[in-house]
Amino acid sequence: MRRRIVPPLAVLLILLSISSIESGNIQPRWSCYHHYLAGIRKSAVLPISASGSGSVSNVKCIFEKNGNVITEIHSALENSYQPMSKKSVNYQVADLYHLRELIDKSDCSQNLSIFWSNQTEFGRGSISVVSLLNVTTQLDFNGQLLQEYLLDGKMAGVRHMIPNQDNYEFNPFLATTRLICKPKSKCIFNGEIEGDLSSLSYSFAFRTDQTNQTLFNLNSEDLMTNSVKLENDYFIRIGNNAPVPIYQLSDSKWHTVAVRIGDNEQFYLRIDNSDEIEMKIEGSTKKMSLLITVTGEIQLIDPVDAERCNNSEDTTFKSETVRSSNLCEGCGCGILSERFDGLSRCFDDSDGSFTIRRDIERLSFLHVDNAFDINLSGAAIPSLSATFKSDSDAGLVLFGYWQNSKMKGRLQVYYHFDLISAVYCEHNSDEEECYGCSIRDSSGFGRDQWIQTILWGGGELMYLGVDTKICQLQATSNVSLSDVYSVPSLTHGSGLFIGGTWHEKKRRGLYRADAEQKYFENTREKAPVLRGCVKDVFVRGTKVDLNSIFSSQRDYMLIETADSSAFAVKPGCSECEPNCDSNVRCRSRTPLASSPLICDCSDVLQFNNSYGFCQKKLDVKPVVLSTKFLSQKQIIVDVQNTKAVLSKVWLKFSLPKIINEPQIIAEFNSHRETLFNIKVDNEGTVQVQLHGQEDDPNAARKLSLLDDRVHLLKLERRTPIGTRHNAKKYDLYIDGWHSIVSDIGKLNLNNISVLAIDDQDELNSVIIHDFGLGYEYDEHFAILHSSNNIHQIDIHSKIFSYQFLQPDLSKTGVFDDSLWETPIEENQSNPLESSPYGQVVDFTADIIEPEQLLSARWILYSLFLTILLCLLILICIVCYVCLIRKRSLSDAGSQRTIMRDSPDYGPVKLRTGSIGGLSLDDDTSIGTDDTDLQAYRDIPSHRVKIYRESMVSILVPSIDQPAEAAIVKRPSSSVSADAKLSDTHAPLVKVNDD
Repeated sequence: MRRRIVPPLAVLLILLSISSIESGNIQPRWSCYHHYLAGIRKSAVLPISASGSGSVSNVKCIFEKNGNVITEIHSALENSYQPMSKKSVNYQVADLYHLRELIDKSDCSQNLSIFWSNQTEFGRGSISVVSLLNVTTQLDFNGQLLQEYLLDGKMAGVRHMIPNQDNYEFNPFLATTRLICKPKSKCIFNGEIEGDLSSLSYSFAFRTDQTNQTLFNLNSEDLMTNSVKLENDYFIRIGNNAPVPIYQLSDSKWHTVAVRIGDNEQFYLRIDNSDEIEMKIEGSTKKMSLLITVTGEIQLIDPVDAERCNNSEDTTFKSETVRSSNLCEGCGCGILSERFDGLSRCFDDSDGSFTIRRDIERLSFLHVDNAFDINLSGAAIPSLSATFKSDSDAGLVLFGYWQNSKMKGRLQVYYHFDLISAVYCEHNSDEEECYGCSIRDSSGFGRDQWIQTILWGGGELMYLGVDTKICQLQATSNVSLSDVYSVPSLTHGSGLFIGGTWHEKKRRGLYRADAEQKYFENTREKAPVLRGCVKDVFVRGTKVDLNSIFSSQRDYMLIETADSSAFAVKPGCSECEPNCDSNVRCRSRTPLASSPLICDCSDVLQFNNSYGFCQKKLDVKPVVLSTKFLSQKQIIVDVQNTKAVLSKVWLKFSLPKIINEPQIIAEFNSHRETLFNIKVDNEGTVQVQLHGQEDDPNAARKLSLLDDRVHLLKLERRTPIGTRHNAKKYDLYIDGWHSIVSDIGKLNLNNISVLAIDDQDELNSVIIHDFGLGYEYDEHFAILHSSNNIHQIDIHSKIFSYQFLQPDLSKTGVFDDSLWETPIEENQSNPLESSPYGQVVDFTADIIEPEQLLSARWILYSLFLTILLCLLILICIVCYVCLIRKRSLSDAGSQRTIMRDSPDYGPVKLRTGSIGGLSLDDDTSIGTDDTDLQAYRDIPSHRVKIYRESMVSILVPSIDQPAEAAIVKRPSSSVSADAKLSDTHAPLVKVNDD
């Protein structure tokens, strides 16, 4: 439902929903290549993890234009180290199991440098290094003090340093470069492939150039099919539900699909880094199968599929490994063909483009009459597109209006810093209904690169597309309607302004009075003129000829139609020759139309040379802010007055290991008045203090004193929209952390004061590695002044001249430019910036290492071992109890087992004759009758136990005879051997006491 805005309350805010590929959290993935498969094409610091819930590390991912993907992993050994005993090296990736697996499944390499001592009389020693994959390399002196090695394959990734002699002061120093890894084999197919949902989740990657097709099917056991389809390039439709905008999925680039089964057998779908979508499944969900049917290429990335694909003995997929034909990508590949005729994304040329610049005397825009189809209620149905590039961080792309007998309305597409927005308003019966949306890009939209914008739809289904991203206009916003231009009061019909509007009066004598009355919007400037180039403009879904548009515009707006300079617009789009480096804008040096083009080197924190190109400082000259190294405790650097605007301040610095008291690093002054200062407290909190005010928590960040890396502090001026003072802001960056602070004021910067502390070494002092200022021209004042131009000032070189003692470079910090990069998504509380390198620690065995205690894989492994051990103990207890029970039952039934096992047993032969005549009285024997001993008459032998103390003999039958025996008690007196004995049924035993 749209929100109604009454004109007197037009200053109320419209809510803008933010929708972009970076809008959701970037998901940790197994490697940089998996981020590439999830639609990310911009090199950035990204999170990797062995599993979604495991230890996460942020590493630099490089995505080259040719499709190569590089994973950069840093280690503590990038700062040279002399091992005096066995040492272990930690890495950015804390999970060493994941790191080893990453190296094993990738092509990795690393450079190793060894610095030998030149004290030959004492010997140089030798050392062994062990890689993460347990490959040992012995390194001996070969005659060169500096030896360099390339470690690749299983040798890559130095994990242990083992000197042959401990505590030997001439052991060599070692240093390594970053670990570079590239993916190995890829499991790519086309055709239909069945996925495995047995693990409650499944993922795969795909790329296609066709829309309006089935991506995959979920089939239930009751033969119900749930289809997930691609629609109109940007949308996903699940079953019969309404389409969901994701981003462009038919762009021939890789995208990742993840299906997850949650609680209560509920299914969820995530594509790349979009928000998770709940899927409404028809039919039974107890046993589901997934069938991938997309036309294009499919890459199996699920762990189970990857193992099957890489297993040479598994032929399941062998017949399907056929690469499809080349997919259409870029210029000439249609987008939204149902609404546009021939719309595609062409960034390689500037054919048919126009340049629009800002001028204080001339109008700057292109105008198209009758730009919209109108529905029955009088509302416009936009089908618009324009491709632009600009060097300004704020600008107007499109402003449309319409007015008829039923209603009037307006729409606007504009950008400011990192946000591009679309607003659509309908005014009817003194009420205005407005809705809109925005798309965020952390790198901004004024980066002098082509950007395509599309606005299409109707009613409540209206969308803004920016390159591959999309958002749906809704009744939500964070931008004031005062930033949106109003409908010209005298206009009728519809029209579209491109790149600017007729928002202020210009020089008289150029423009027709009737045109001014018709198109003039009598308010202050809101979104400023684009200041850049436009091309590929589509109106009503059809591409328009900008040359024809500009010619018609001059005919009905100019007094002198042949005056080619009446508009600050000209055909073509100029570029620097030779082209600027990557991420460097090509800009006009001054605000004048005749100004030459130069590269703005402050974009990459460098300085322009006399030819307008970037000059990188080759020498490493750190300045230690200590009186032990500097000739003065306070250094004052004068800054020349200029009419240009201070647009950027950057400072590269290292923090001391111990800070005893807060320290001001630098003060920025206008004569004797402090504009702002940069200071650090004793806990490592770096802060920008503005105008001498109290500490602002939004302008401070705490850094770790244990981090050896060089940090970057950067202040960048935001171009204000309009003339409001509160719109003037600066962006503060400390490494990857970002905040917004107030303007430093209207006073000019005249000097910078750098302060040192007393007599501290490199490890306990702030160290400045680079210090610069960037200026850009003022577009409104003193445009003819010679100092009003783009330039930079090298403050670092000025303070370096005061340093008389050179520091030890091994103690001044480690450079990691990935730490300074703007994160691909903004998170102030937990910025997505490069993880620490780790430390060189005492030797740690690879089986159990301290850092592995934090690993999810190690925790699971330990839990598995614990459970297995408990089961073994339980089994042993059960077996023991059963054995004791069995023995107890056996002993209760018969004592034969005990007797049989006694060494006193011996075979006893039964006499064949009778034992008659022997009297068995109560004093001499304990007897049995014939019935009791009948069982013993037919067996050849028995075993007998003789108890000598009581002379009791116990006869035990064989195991297959009844357990009966005769027990005879003998007197202590001896019995004559030749005495005549009577026949008896009981066997007699002669006892030999010897």
